[in-house]
Formats: sequence, C-alpha cells, structure tokens
Amino acid sequence: RLHLREKGKESGQGRRGGGRGMVYEQIHTARFGAADKETPPLEFVRPLSELCLRAAALHFRSRPTFAGVPEKYKERLAALIPTDLPLNVSAPLIDMEQYWKRCATDLFQNCLPADHGHSWKQLFFEKTLEEALENFDGSDSAKASLHKLLATCADFVYKLRIRQFASHADIGFIFEALPNLYSLSITFGSRSVGMKYERSIFGMKLFDSECLSQQLPRSETLTTLILQENILDDEKMRRLVVGLRDNVTITSLDLSHNRISDRGTRALCKCLGKESVVSSLNLCDNQIHSEGGKFLGRALQSNTCLLDVNIRLNRLGEKGGCYVFEGLKSNVGLNRINISGNGLGDGSGQGEAVRVFAAMLRVNTHLRSVDLSSNSLGAEGGVVLRDSLEENVHVTQLDVRVNKIAPEVLA
Repeated sequence: RLHLREKGKESGQGRRGGGRGMVYEQIHTARFGAADKETPPLEFVRPLSELCLRAAALHFRSRPTFAGVPEKYKERLAALIPTDLPLNVSAPLIDMEQYWKRCATDLFQNCLPADHGHSWKQLFFEKTLEEALENFDGSDSAKASLHKLLATCADFVYKLRIRQFASHADIGFIFEALPNLYSLSITFGSRSVGMKYERSIFGMKLFDSECLSQQLPRSETLTTLILQENILDDEKMRRLVVGLRDNVTITSLDLSHNRISDRGTRALCKCLGKESVVSSLNLCDNQIHSEGGKFLGRALQSNTCLLDVNIRLNRLGEKGGCYVFEGLKSNVGLNRINISGNGLGDGSGQGEAVRVFAAMLRVNTHLRSVDLSSNSLGAEGGVVLRDSLEENVHVTQLDVRVNKIAPEVLA
C-alpha cells in the first residue's frame, strides 16, 4: 500500500496530487477532443433563454407571434426565424431590418436600400413585386398569385421600376392596390427575347396609353412618372395628355427616348400652363423639330412651376432654338435647361439662335445652368456668349463643349 501511494505521488496521479488523473484526461479527450489552450472552454449548456428562442423560431411557421417575448430578445428571435416563411405571415409581424436584409440578400443581387427609402423591408417588397410584374403573363393563375402578392405588400411599396411589362394588361390594378405609390417607372415590352424577337412586342400600345391615362387623375400619391423607351408617339401622347391634364400630383415627368414629334409636343404643352405642377420635364432623345420648339417656347413664357427642362438630342435647329430662347425671356421660374445636340448654329457664328440666347441672358435673372454642348455655335458665337455672360451674374454653369469654339475665346 505504501509502495502504491509513493508511486501515485511520483506520477502525479494521487488523489491529493496536482493533476486530474490520466483516466479523466483520456475520457475528456475522447468526448471533446484535445484541449486548445488558446480558445476558451466550451459552453456545455446553453442558457434557457437561447433554447426558448430557438424553439420559438423553429415553430414560428405554425405559431407566428412575438407575444410574450421580452423586448431585448426580439432581435435575436428575428435572427433565428427562417427566411422562407409565407409573406402573408412575415409581412405584418416582422419589422426588424436584419430579418428583411437576410431575405433580400438571399434572393437579389446589388441591393441598395438607399434607393428604397433606406429600408430593407421596403427594398424586399418592392423588388419582389417588380419581379412578379415583369414576369406576369396574364394567365388566370398568374393573376390570382399577383393579386395575393399585391394585397400582402400594399403597405410597404412606395416606388416601382418595371423594366419590362410584356402582358400589356390594364395597369389600373397597380394603382388601386398600392395606396402609397409615389414613383412609377414602366417600360412596356420584353427584354432578352433572343430568337423570339418580334417588333410588335416592344413599346406602349394605344390600349396601354388609354389605361394609364384613365388612372392618372385618380392617383393621389404619384409624384414621379417615368415612361422611358416606350416607342411613345404623337397619337399615344395625345391620349396620355388627357389624363395628365387632370392630374395634380405629378411633379417629375420623364418621356425620354421615345418618338414624340411636334404634334405630341403641342399636346403636352397644353398640360404646362399656369396651373401645371410639373417641375421637372425630360424630353431627351425624341423627334421634336422647330414647330415643337415653338410650342415649348410659348409654354415657357407663362409657366412658373418648371425648374428643370431637358430637351437634348432633338432636332430643334436654328428656328426651334430661337423659339425656346424667346420664351425664356419672360420666364421667371426655370433654373436649368439642357438643349445640347439640337443643331443650333451653322458653325460660322452667324446663326440667329446664339444671338437670341445672348439677348435672353441679359434679361433673365432666374436661369442658373445651361447646356449648349454638341451644337455648332462657332467661334463668333463664342464671342457673343462671352459678351453676354459679362452682363449676367446669375448663370453659374454653362456647357459649350463641342461647338467649334476655341478655348481662348472663353478664357
């Protein structure tokens, strides 16, 4: 017995020795692996609160509620809830942004909440609805599914950017189902059609313009309407104007990259009178000629609400430019105008448009930014501009690049 006790002391395995014993170490290694001195010991038992939260998250689909969960644990519970819950369950109950961030990043790429009110929940529902509308084929089953989705996300959608709407269905249901919609960008047609290309599937049809026109007077929240790349011509523009004329909420109107010509411009200008609330108008890349410039000039004479007008890449020419600049002489509201790429001037500097523009600068005290780039004002036209700017202290930005003006003229 004495011999065994001494042997235990020597090996450090005695009951009162400093070690835990070889058997204990072997059992511990077999159960938990070799100990790592650099890492803290494992937590053998999770807190009861964590176990409860995991159980609540596991059964959230069958019992969706936060009732009884202390406030300090709700964020943790939301982090454990699976992201594949039915939207009609998760939408009204979960407001935690981290949950909707997980939902959004699981489904979509390039998520920018800054474009969606700095809200992940708003981003998720807006992109989900956009995807559903872009893939909508007009079938009965698709209609039922879409109406169900609209009912679920109605309170969380404020802005829509529909890059393709191939079904050409009556879009009235969008306005009726979304009471908070303030910005709508829609392009009719299909994308990435490949070998299935047909000219008829692209652009807005007369039916589409009539349906949209009927909804515009009824809208009480829409402030931004973007109809880019819709092959919108004069006839469709005339039908759309019927609704625009009675709308009192739209302040930003984008009709760029279409086929609006002089007749369509004339119809549009009827909406730009003294009672108009449109402050930003984009007619870039259309087919507006000098006659359309005459109507724009007349509208600018009396309009006091427009702040920004973009008519670049049209075909105003010398006469059309003169009409626009004459209208600006008596305009008291416009701050910015872009009239680049409109064929102003003949390259010699003897054109009439640049002289009318110079005369306008001497009397207009409200204009702050003008883009005259990509025209043909010529060297003498540059001298005329320089002289007029010496008498105007209000214009802070003037772009005259690609106008055949020598740099030293404006130095």
